[in-house]
Amino acid sequence: LFTQGMVCHETYKDELGKWLSPDEVISEDGKNFVKKNNMKEKVVVGPIESMSKSKRNTIDPEQIINDYGADSVRLFILSDSPPEKDIQWTDQGIIACYKFVQKFWALHKKIKKKSENEDEDKIESEDDIQLNKFTNQIINKINQSLERFSYNTIISSLHEIYNFYNKITEKKLSCKNLLNNYEKILKIMMPVIPHMSSECLSEISKNYEYKWPEVQKEFLEKDTNKIIIQINGKMREIFTSTKSFSEKELILEIKKMPKIQKFLDNNQTKKIIYIKDKLINFII
Repeated sequence: LFTQGMVCHETYKDELGKWLSPDEVISEDGKNFVKKNNMKEKVVVGPIESMSKSKRNTIDPEQIINDYGADSVRLFILSDSPPEKDIQWTDQGIIACYKFVQKFWALHKKIKKKSENEDEDKIESEDDIQLNKFTNQIINKINQSLERFSYNTIISSLHEIYNFYNKITEKKLSCKNLLNNYEKILKIMMPVIPHMSSECLSEISKNYEYKWPEVQKEFLEKDTNKIIIQINGKMREIFTSTKSFSEKELILEIKKMPKIQKFLDNNQTKKIIYIKDKLINFII
């Protein structure tokens, strides 16, 4: 059992030192707080502490769910911080999660409309292959996050999914392949936003099973690595390769590049900063 940290909120007191709940307090500028039933009476804002009945700094979950939906609440609790740390409850945070759910619902309608208009027998293109790769790589990424209890990183993956699918649906895709990948995406979203995922699945497939999608390993390998070569922090060249290099192997390959040779041959290399398969920086 791995439990979430405490949920925290600001504390409030009136001029007599009596605890006030958040729904008894109002602020127009986010700095100066007053009582709702007496706008002339100032409120003292205390430290952020774990929610408790004694300090009255609790939020009514029923009201939040009525306003924003259960999916938005789940999304916010998981996205705000790693599960072993405390959460600071903010109105801005819950509103941002609510907006994301609405954005994804609009994307769903876009995908559904596209799948209805496209020819099902269309041959898969390069864009379809890119879609297959992304879907399998993101499922693998979320699997790893689940195993590490890194639920907040799953939320960042959901944003990746939205951005990728929002762009890829503008291209010509096989209807069958699009729906097949999208169905997998909805299933891996179910632990976080189950209500919307179920609704979306019911609209695109009448006979789907609640089965966690398996990763097709052939789509996990990247085609090429593009390594940025820097000299004293300034980019000088990009090294492209289909294989992964160790630092020593990469340096040997770079020294063969004419554009880089002129910098390295007549200068002493003081330090090398290497980020595997991404960047190498020679400090000369």
